[in-house]
Amino acid sequence: MIRLIQGVLALVLLFAPLTSVRAHDDAHQIIHLMKMMFDTPENPLSIKPVVIKADYAIAGWVQGNRGGRALLKRQGENWKIHLCAGDALKEAKMLEHAGIDQKVASELVKSLEIAENGIDRAILAKFATFEGIMMVDGITEHSAHGHHGPSTEAKQSP
Repeated sequence: MIRLIQGVLALVLLFAPLTSVRAHDDAHQIIHLMKMMFDTPENPLSIKPVVIKADYAIAGWVQGNRGGRALLKRQGENWKIHLCAGDALKEAKMLEHAGIDQKVASELVKSLEIAENGIDRAILAKFATFEGIMMVDGITEHSAHGHHGPSTEAKQSP
């Protein structure tokens, strides 16, 4: 019995760093995706925090005086923006409505709450400036730009 417990612990210790590495790689990929789509030299995009559970992630973003949160979904090895919103993405029921399993939605909300606990209040206020919910699935980078408001820049906020 002791050997079995030792074996299980060894496996947990062996694979725990891989889980951490994967989460770091996923967060890096999400940040890269969003910056590639919306970052410009004259209007840089800041992304923090990024929380990930199962095949879903929520990323807070600020660009200029605006901000919001993006809900992303893993598709194969890549991440895609599923929808953008403001404070609505802090509600598990909203995530469930977007098609996320209840347990994963709850875990995402808890992780987001913890991650945002260390974020400056001014930044959190910018996350809340995104009005409504904008579905992004199926919209390419270029076609999405017309759905973000009055800005005339080539690239606009998520």
